[in-house]
Amino acid sequence: MSEQTQQRPGPWSGLFGRITRNVYWVVVTEIAFVLASLPGIAGLVLLEPHPSNIPLFALSLVPVGPAFAAAITTFRARQRDDDLVVWPRFWRSWWRDLRDVLFVWVPVLAVLTVLGMNIAFGQAVGAGGIFAGISIVLSVVVSVIAVNALVVVALFGFRTRDVWRLSIYYLGAKPLVALSIVSGLVLVAALAWFTTPWILVVIGSLLAAAALANARKMVADIEERFTSGDGADASKPA
Repeated sequence: MSEQTQQRPGPWSGLFGRITRNVYWVVVTEIAFVLASLPGIAGLVLLEPHPSNIPLFALSLVPVGPAFAAAITTFRARQRDDDLVVWPRFWRSWWRDLRDVLFVWVPVLAVLTVLGMNIAFGQAVGAGGIFAGISIVLSVVVSVIAVNALVVVALFGFRTRDVWRLSIYYLGAKPLVALSIVSGLVLVAALAWFTTPWILVVIGSLLAAAALANARKMVADIEERFTSGDGADASKPA
């Protein structure tokens, strides 16, 4: 085989090839994300949008956490590898991290459920607007910690309590990351409010990619300070 033949660009090379690969990666990840979240999506379809259903909405969101974490892991693999093995990566990550993610995600939903009930029914039980305002602020803080925790649990093999410690620590250690998450939450809430909540399902994988991109400084700092080369608490394989 001649040197010219060996250097001939493949069908996926060039700008068009890179764009095609990225689009393929996003589309396949999004399909997998929707399928993994399908039990919860079915519940959301059947529920009436009423404050009394907040606990049921939270229960329906349980499958979304593992799906979101698997999407983060899949996009992390895209940063390291240039192949098109997307589907098996997603489901391998989903199954591997299912238990760890639920240990993080379910308590988050429980806390947000309580805060949501406080916001919805605080006036009815005689609590003032200050009580509702505090609940809103706490909901935002918990949501930021939850995003950090999903990124950490998706990419690293830490114990659950260490995941929480790191997620809370980086709330202050990397305030720009936290501020970006808050900004993203506001934009996502506005997008859902002015269009339809179902848009969040359509762009779920893109939100995971955005969370990963936003957390790159936090991830780099964790890799530098809290992982070791002997396999203990090291980054998970893609």
